[in-house]
Amino acid sequence: MNNRRGIAAAAFSAAAALIFGFFLPDLAGRAADQKMSAQAETFALGKVPSAADARMADMLKLADTYENEVYLDHGAVSEESDIKRSAADIINRLSEYGVLAKMECEDYSLSPVIAVKGKMLSDDAYGYDDADHTALTGDIAENTIDTSDQTGSGTGVQMGIIWKCYVSDPQTGIDLEILVDDRSGKMLSFNLARYGADPAAEEVYRNEEEIDKEIQEDLRGKSDGLKTFCEEYYGFRYTDREYRIEGSSCFVRFFFEDENGENIVLDLERDRYGTVYTWNRTL
Repeated sequence: MNNRRGIAAAAFSAAAALIFGFFLPDLAGRAADQKMSAQAETFALGKVPSAADARMADMLKLADTYENEVYLDHGAVSEESDIKRSAADIINRLSEYGVLAKMECEDYSLSPVIAVKGKMLSDDAYGYDDADHTALTGDIAENTIDTSDQTGSGTGVQMGIIWKCYVSDPQTGIDLEILVDDRSGKMLSFNLARYGADPAAEEVYRNEEEIDKEIQEDLRGKSDGLKTFCEEYYGFRYTDREYRIEGSSCFVRFFFEDENGENIVLDLERDRYGTVYTWNRTL
């Protein structure tokens, strides 16, 4: 009897060891994932100032000129549902002002990021991949410049949390990306690409004079709408605008002042054939 019990105990121990050994890599992987998730949250929200510290003028400048971005799991202030409502409102407003064509958008792809102007991480530290400007994980407590003033003064790192919103409308043939401020839910920039152009319409573009005339009319019409949009949406005071059509450079530059009297310059740029429009984003 004792011999049988000994054999059974040995068999059980062997089976337990086998099962534990089989699941050990999975358990270890889960533990590592949990640790990385915690580190990523520390990186995302614990060490980076949110957009709540910046004025709209500062966030507009950051959206125009930021160089790197770090993807987050969620925003610091806004949730995905908040940003989706903001994006839908932005599209409706811009359509009403004649800046965008009427769009039917149902699917929104939303990604919160830390937009960074300046060097925040070393190229090979903390899972940072300089090729696609993402950070997998990492606690940057010991590897950042003091970012308590994210607006900066021309030196150091400037950063803020921004949502990248992608929408597409097959009916109008438009792909649209909007950058939205995490704190306020306000639009910071947009990039529009039109695909599937009508071949018959291309006949017009064989005449350079016709192209220039179409560009002027298009920019003047859209700039009227954007002027009113910025006055009502941001509360800016319009001061002037200028147009430029030189070769591939076709844009209208707006000059505004915010509530503090600070000058704000915003550009609407398009290509010569009206297939790409960019608002406040230097690409």
